[in-house]
Amino acid sequence: MKESLDQLIDNREDWRTIAFAFYSLVHNDPSDWGKLSDELKNSEIGNICQKYIDTKDAQYLMEAGKMLAGKNWYTALGRAF
Repeated sequence: MKESLDQLIDNREDWRTIAFAFYSLVHNDPSDWGKLSDELKNSEIGNICQKYIDTKDAQYLMEAGKMLAGKNWYTALGRAF
């Protein structure tokens, strides 16, 4: 089952897992992304991140970051990890 953003937020463990993998991806380290479960990779955020992986279009990073942590996602996630 595909997890929506609301479901990820409700499940703090899943949110933290995908947020950390996303943050690593932003820093050009896809290793944590590769370790994600298929369920998380196929989530709403996961699909956007996969578009980034496929295209290297930073627009997708911006979109996923805002969905995960708001307008100032880079600062928010940087402080979290």
